[in-house]
Amino acid sequence: MKVLLLGATGNIGSRLIPALLAHKHSVVIFVRSESKLQSLVDSAAISKCTVVNGDATNARAIETAIIDHQCNALVNSAGVAAIFPWQNPTMQGIINAVATAAVEASQKLGHPLRCWFLGGLTVLDFPGMPGTKVSAYWGQSFPLFKEHGLTFDCLANKSEHLQWSLLAPSAMTPASKEITLLETPRGNPLAAQNDTMAEFSPSFMTSVPFIGPYADVVKSMTRYNTRLEDCADFIAADLAKGDSEHVGHRVGIIESSKSKTQ
Repeated sequence: MKVLLLGATGNIGSRLIPALLAHKHSVVIFVRSESKLQSLVDSAAISKCTVVNGDATNARAIETAIIDHQCNALVNSAGVAAIFPWQNPTMQGIINAVATAAVEASQKLGHPLRCWFLGGLTVLDFPGMPGTKVSAYWGQSFPLFKEHGLTFDCLANKSEHLQWSLLAPSAMTPASKEITLLETPRGNPLAAQNDTMAEFSPSFMTSVPFIGPYADVVKSMTRYNTRLEDCADFIAADLAKGDSEHVGHRVGIIESSKSKTQ
């Protein structure tokens, strides 16, 4: 696929460059600072991409990049979500611009774009409680990472025109500080489940009324930590499949080796 990548100077975005190339995608990088990109990513990888300068809040510029380069997919990892509800949700300016541009470009190109966006675990449904997000188990008054929910709402309202998926990891850490060109895909050990925490195994704590299920989820959080490179490969591999079971869904992930441990 021909993929427009936003957020390429971020932690996962920079690792998406070699991952997408390894899966034989053509990559168009939409970036505000080309010099920062060059300081983070191996020049051999950048040389295999097309680089477009622009601001991720500029919907018209993003739309133009999609159309001019005939992209049929988009990955957005730009923006940092506010943690607490009293913080200003600045990431939504990016999400709205990217989603609007993707819809407009889809309509002009005559086909829906395949899109991946980045969210977080708290946007997933609480295990065994469809429709109740992890962030809202205690009610709507103190939801953490509220912006991930706003991103989900934005995408859900555009489902008619976008083939979107929202990756919802817990904490991601690097396997390596160096970001270099890959000759072949690195592969990944991730198991995925749509709309809820992947392969969640409840413990005896769930039998404790009200607080028990929440404590069980909190206790399990570190099991859902993943590697940035694995998440990048997961997205790149899914785009290479063409048809995906994750279209229109939030996607929970876990390393397969951790899925049966407590």
